[in-house]
Amino acid sequence: MNPIDDHTLQAYVDGQLDAEATARIDALLATDPLLAARVQRERALRAALRGAFDPVLDEPIPARLAALLQAPAAEASLASVTALPARRPRRWMMPALAMAASIAALAVLLWQSSAHDLVRLRDGETFAGGALSRALDDQLASAPEPGAPITVGLTFRAADGHICRSFVRHAAPARAGLACHAEQGWQVPVVVPVGAPAEGDMRQAASVLPPAVQQAIDARLQGEVFDASQERAARDAGWR
Repeated sequence: MNPIDDHTLQAYVDGQLDAEATARIDALLATDPLLAARVQRERALRAALRGAFDPVLDEPIPARLAALLQAPAAEASLASVTALPARRPRRWMMPALAMAASIAALAVLLWQSSAHDLVRLRDGETFAGGALSRALDDQLASAPEPGAPITVGLTFRAADGHICRSFVRHAAPARAGLACHAEQGWQVPVVVPVGAPAEGDMRQAASVLPPAVQQAIDARLQGEVFDASQERAARDAGWR
């Protein structure tokens, strides 16, 4: 799993970390596409919120509200507040509404666009999205689909009981990784770039799993890799 928790990531995006912690995350971003995606989403969220309600915050407080704020607390009664005209929109009440609307709109946008991505984020964890999720659900390593953009390799049951499958996306930028089936979908503990091939054959270069993926498999593998009949039976059972 990604070692950077949400609190640390948000502090990084806000520029609140010290130089050492910032440098550590900067170094991880160069090699961790999942962490880079999380940073990008955090920055996009902040940009959307600033664009939505910063102009409203710059507006002056209405005179009648300012007078209430300056009066003694005993004089700022409920009656004086409810007596404010109700037919005019309260622009000073809009920042919270604008924030909520911006968050909802951005969440929908990210959710819709994630269907086209290799992975998506949910509650701070990474899951297969779009084409990768479909490939993990449907493909059999024992019956590969010629020319498929994503292929599945090893299938096995991990020590925690979940079924895990390795995968390779062949289109540039090529990626390889490991996904393990959970109640929420295919959780992806590792996905890494595949090195550029020496002679331009991306599919051949991607057939060898990167060390990080192989290490993730070795750490979880219990018993033997599924054979063709075990793999098909697992698919028919919903990978449980």
